[in-house]
Amino acid sequence: MITANIMTDAVTVAPGASLAEAARVMLARNAGSLQVVDEAGQLLGILTESDLLRQAALESHDGQHVCWLKAFLAAAPLVVDYSPAHGRKVSDVMTLNPTSLGPEDTLAEAAKTMRRLNVKRLPVVDEGTLVGLLSIGDLLAALTNGHPAPQALA
Repeated sequence: MITANIMTDAVTVAPGASLAEAARVMLARNAGSLQVVDEAGQLLGILTESDLLRQAALESHDGQHVCWLKAFLAAAPLVVDYSPAHGRKVSDVMTLNPTSLGPEDTLAEAAKTMRRLNVKRLPVVDEGTLVGLLSIGDLLAALTNGHPAPQALA
């Protein structure tokens, strides 16, 4: 079985979007990451919840530490207030040039890559264009649907 058989649609954001916009998209789509793409759909980077939390730890708001976890759990009013004041954009915080999978990669290859990099999800790219996302959850769902376990998971 290959990545294309089980990947899901990727949730995307533009590099110029504000962190507040990105947080709203994550909340609305229940996404742990956003794939950062240009106008042509080319993958530029990835923005994760961890990236946002790490950024919040480096900055403060009104002299007090901002707790992004509370903001995420409280429907993000603090995120909306925090980000515009600091003018931070997705491109300021995203991970550039993330490792990706191809749609023809086997699930075993995908599982090995995730395990080696210690990541929960990887973008799926075809000739530079983002075509989907593969997560550990997708791999587990494939396993529970009777597909043989990729060797990296077995």
